[in-house]
Amino acid sequence: MDTEKSSEVSDTVMEKEAALKEATPENPPAAEEEPSQSTVNGLNSDGPETGNVTPPEEKPEAKGDDSSAKEAHESSEKISDPVETPENTKQPPVPENEPEPLAKSNPEPEPEKSAESVPEAEPREQTSPEPAAVQQPVDSQPPSQEDAEKGPETTMEPKTEAAAAPKEAEVVAEPEEAKAAAEPKEAGEATGTVLVTEPATVKVEEPKANEKPEDKGAEAAAEPEQKEDPTPASGSLSFALLEQQQTKDALRISRTLVVLRGLPGSGKSFLARAIGDAYQDHCCVISADDHGIKPESPSADGYKALDDAVVARCSDAAASTSVLIVVDDTNHTQDRLARLGEIAEQNHLVAIFLQTQTQWSRDVPELSKKSKRGLQEAQLEAMKAPLEEVDLPLFFGWFLLSSVQEKVRCTSMDFLKTLDTLEAFKKHLVDFTGKAENEVDLEQYFKPTGALHCTTKFCNYGKAEGAKEYAENPAVRALYGSAFELSLTALFVTPRTVGARVSLTDEQLKLWPADAEQSSAASLPPGSRAHITLGCAEGVEPVQTGVDLLEILALQQDGQQGEPAEEMELGSLTYYGEGRWLLNLREPIGAPACFSSFYGRKESEPAKKEPEKKKKPKCAIL
Repeated sequence: MDTEKSSEVSDTVMEKEAALKEATPENPPAAEEEPSQSTVNGLNSDGPETGNVTPPEEKPEAKGDDSSAKEAHESSEKISDPVETPENTKQPPVPENEPEPLAKSNPEPEPEKSAESVPEAEPREQTSPEPAAVQQPVDSQPPSQEDAEKGPETTMEPKTEAAAAPKEAEVVAEPEEAKAAAEPKEAGEATGTVLVTEPATVKVEEPKANEKPEDKGAEAAAEPEQKEDPTPASGSLSFALLEQQQTKDALRISRTLVVLRGLPGSGKSFLARAIGDAYQDHCCVISADDHGIKPESPSADGYKALDDAVVARCSDAAASTSVLIVVDDTNHTQDRLARLGEIAEQNHLVAIFLQTQTQWSRDVPELSKKSKRGLQEAQLEAMKAPLEEVDLPLFFGWFLLSSVQEKVRCTSMDFLKTLDTLEAFKKHLVDFTGKAENEVDLEQYFKPTGALHCTTKFCNYGKAEGAKEYAENPAVRALYGSAFELSLTALFVTPRTVGARVSLTDEQLKLWPADAEQSSAASLPPGSRAHITLGCAEGVEPVQTGVDLLEILALQQDGQQGEPAEEMELGSLTYYGEGRWLLNLREPIGAPACFSSFYGRKESEPAKKEPEKKKKPKCAIL
C-alpha cells in the first residue's frame, strides 16, 4: 500500500510541477491521509513542507484545485519520509506515521495513546479511496480561519523555508474542516484532521498562560501592601542628623531620643531605617507595631509596654549600648509627645521630634493607599486633626547634650556655694530674705527647672504671635536637629532666678527671633536675651530669667558699672543693686547643644465651681 501510494503521489507531483493549475483526482486521498499522520506525532509539518512545493503564485487560482494540489504536495513531502527509510517502523516516531500496519497488528491501543491529542479514527484515512466528493466543499470554507490555524505553526519543526510555511499551513487545514461538514462517512477522519491542527494543544496551554498573568497580577496587587514605606522622593530625608557630619559625631557620643511623628503610611518606618543605617551599632529602633499598638484605636496597655521599652533603653544601664533611641509611632497627640519628652528629661536625654517630609504625608487619600493597615480616609482624618494641632511645639531652643549638662549644673552649684559665704553678699542678704539677720542657703533657695536649654522662640503650639512665621523660617527648618556649641560667658543671680548668659555666633543668630529683646526698654542688640535657666525661686516661672538678664544688661548700657565685689576663681563678681549679681567668666564654658523643641502636657482647665448656696442660719433655742 505504501509503495502504491508513494508512486501515485510522485506522479502527481511531477504532473503538478509541469502544470501548476492541473490536479489529478487520485491525489486527495493521500492529502487527507497525511495531515493526520503527521499530527499523530504531535507535529504539524504542513507549513514547512508545503512551502517547498507550492509556489505563492497559486493563491489567485480556484480554491478547490489549489487546496487539492496543496494537499497533494503535502502528502508527497510527508510520505516521502517513510518511503525513503523503510526501517522507520523500528524508530519511535514511525508507528505514528504508518497507521496501516498498526491497524492490522493493534488497531486500537496505539491510536488511543495518541488520542490524547488526536482522535482514534485516524488510521482509517488510507482505506478511503474516493476523495473526489470531498474536494468540492472546499469552496464553502472561507479563508477567515487562517488565524485559527496559526497556533499549530508554533509547534512545527523549523525548516529551511519556514518563512513561507505558515501561509500554506493555513490553507491546507481549511478543506479538512470542510470535509467534516460535507462527508458524513469520513466524519471521523475529518474531525481527527481538524483536531490534529493543534488548536486543542493551544487551548490547553492558553488557560495556563492566562493563569500566569492572573497570578502575576495578584502579586503586583499585593506588592503595595508589602511595601508600606516606599522610597520617599528626594528631600524627604533632608534632616540634619542624617546629612551633617558634625551633628552625627555629636549624637554618637551623647544620648538622644528621636521621636518620629506622622500619619500611617507617611514614611516613618523608612526614616527609622535610614537613621538606623546612619548610626548602625549606636542606634536602637523601638516600633509601636511590635507592641500591638493601633493608632486608630490606642490601647493603654500597648502604650505602657511601649513606654517601658523606651525607659529600659534610656536608663543608665543601657547607656553603653543604646546612644540613639528612635521611637517609631504616629505620635499624633500632645499627650504622647509630652510623655516621651518626660522620659527623655528624666533620663537626661535630649529629645528630637522629627515629622515625615514625604509629599503625601498629609494627603489622606494617598495615605489610605500606602498604609498597610487598610485604614479608611475617615480614620486618617480623625488622626490628622490632633496631629496638626501640635505641628508647632511649646517652644524651640538649644538643648544641652547629656555629656555637658552635669558639668554646667555643677559649675552653677559651686558658684552658689561660694557666693552665699562672701561678706559682700551677706551685706545685701536682705535682698533675698527681707531681713538682714537671716541666713540663706542658695542651693536650697533655687529649684532646678528641668532639662538645661536656651529658648529661641516661645510658640505655645502656634498660638503665640509670630510662631508660625518663625517655624517657616528656612534656617529653622534646615537646622532643626543640628548640633551646635554654645558659649556660656557669664553667670548671674537675682532674688528670683539663677542663669547663664549665652553669647551667640552669627550662625546661631539665624535662629534667633528678631523680636526677642522687645520687652526691654533699652535698645539691645539681637541675642542679648539668650540664656540658660539654672534654677528659679519658689513660685517663679523660668521665663523670668531672661527678664532679669535684660535688666542687668540695660544697666550696663546706661553706664552703670556696678559695684565690684570680689575676684573669684571663675571670674570677676559685680553687684548691680537689688540683689542682682553678675559673674563674668574668665574662660567661656563650651556647651554642646542640639537645636530641637519641647512639648508639654495640656494644662487642665480648672473645673467651674458652682455658686455656693447661701446657708440658712440655724435657729438657736435660747
